[in-house]
Amino acid sequence: MIGNHTSMTKLRSMVLLTLTCLATVAAISADDDAPEDNSLKLSLRLQRLEADLTDPEYAAVVETMIPTDLAAEWERVATPDNYHLFAQQHGGMEQINANPELKQAWQRRHQIAQDFLALMRDAYAALDRDAPFDDEELLLRTLESAGKKGSSPRDADVQITSILPADGAEDQWPAFRGPTGQSIVFDERMPRQWSATEGILWRTPLPGRGNSSPVIWYDKLFITAEEGESSQDGESETGPQRLLLCYDRTNGELLWQQQAPPAAELETLYWKNSFASSTVVTDGRRVVAFFGNGGLLCCDLDGKRLWHQDLGTFPTMHGPGSTPVMYEDLVILVQDQTRGDSLFAAYDKETGDERWRHERPNHPCWSTPVLLRVGDRDELIFNGSHVVVSYDPETGEELWRVNGSSRESIPMIVSGGGLLYSTSGRNGPVIAIRPGGEGDVTESHVVWQTPRGGPHVPTPAYHDGRLYIISDTGVMDCRDAATGESLWQERLPGRFSMSPLVVGDEILLFSESGTSYLLKSSPQFELLAENELNETVLATPAILDGKIYVRTDEHLICIGGEHTP
Repeated sequence: MIGNHTSMTKLRSMVLLTLTCLATVAAISADDDAPEDNSLKLSLRLQRLEADLTDPEYAAVVETMIPTDLAAEWERVATPDNYHLFAQQHGGMEQINANPELKQAWQRRHQIAQDFLALMRDAYAALDRDAPFDDEELLLRTLESAGKKGSSPRDADVQITSILPADGAEDQWPAFRGPTGQSIVFDERMPRQWSATEGILWRTPLPGRGNSSPVIWYDKLFITAEEGESSQDGESETGPQRLLLCYDRTNGELLWQQQAPPAAELETLYWKNSFASSTVVTDGRRVVAFFGNGGLLCCDLDGKRLWHQDLGTFPTMHGPGSTPVMYEDLVILVQDQTRGDSLFAAYDKETGDERWRHERPNHPCWSTPVLLRVGDRDELIFNGSHVVVSYDPETGEELWRVNGSSRESIPMIVSGGGLLYSTSGRNGPVIAIRPGGEGDVTESHVVWQTPRGGPHVPTPAYHDGRLYIISDTGVMDCRDAATGESLWQERLPGRFSMSPLVVGDEILLFSESGTSYLLKSSPQFELLAENELNETVLATPAILDGKIYVRTDEHLICIGGEHTP
């Protein structure tokens, strides 16, 4: 999907040549020579863009980009202080040319943009594609859009608390991104150092592929996987078995497995997707797994099948991937589709019977809803494509909506500091929302928004007034959550699919290649530790009782050892 070997080799040569030429330009334009006037200095985003021009790690990431990645990546040139907006903000080119300091600052911005677009043009050429930004009108509109930053007055904070799947869930890891669905680890103990051979308490082979995260209730760990290969049976195709697995989390021993009923037909999957991508949810009495065309499967914690619900087929683009949530006596699932009817329904936890169902639009979306108590009202908030919607979880009736999210939405809603945060799309919008209200509250409840900077897959994390956003391509952006302003940006080598985890005052991430980064949660960038697992990691790990449980492409791994103080 990313071109043949010859094209990639040619692209690598072009990128290295570009890096060599640009190193001299970057040295001449070093920050030491920048004017003291803050309005003339580069924004953090533009500094990051300039640094990427000479960064071999970034060149390696560019080689992995498919056309949809590049379509978002080139728009990074539209920083809030790009050369076009800079000229507008300083009276136009006549004023710029009349002032040497302004002219120098404008020329540096223009040069960064031209060099970055040249890099993107080479990447498009390696895929035998034309660069869309060679359309000058499109480029101008994109540069202009960076100046649009909506905001509305912020009223007094409404108290927001997470709704847990069950009593006692705060001491477990019962769902995707932990008990609150917000990537918060309540037990702050965590290993500091490990490798592929050191600090590993146990490593268990998985029967097959899957992108689901581990879920834990006491000493039982639940995860899904596909086993076997697709085969042709007459005119029909039989896919892999879709398995719900339970392991002893103390030693990695398989305790039991249950197979979902075979699907009537197979979904068409994106190469990164699988037939076992959705994370399970448990309330300590039952565990529920969504298997796409294999339906919704519920078992007790000893492996007895309690019920199964056939949900029909999911012919959506790239295949299904949303995760169910539990609310009181309901299991709620949202799976939007591009083809076929989107699913938004609730099922009785005890019987599997459908309790309510509502229509949703047809859009590409793989987000998971979050359950929050906003003031004195329970809300199910879904980060959908084009629109964020809050529902009454008891009935499924809509409460409020905010427009502005991207066409493709995968990250979940993040809560913190009295606000909700929506990120979506490749390099898509970031929106801070004041919760509550009725109907369309786009004009009244959006506190701030930026048109770009959102991740495609990873959900951000909130801690101590800051929003930590890791892009799929490795840019870590720390923002003031109250204003949206970037406090720092740093590149972490590799690509990222997992969502950052907050452990005390530290942030843990794994790249797709299995390199972990432990960062200080701080207004300044501080890397505390870096470890190599040397296995592919797409799923978000679970952390409980001072141990990290990681799902790789082949294994389930328990990491232990030296803990944080």
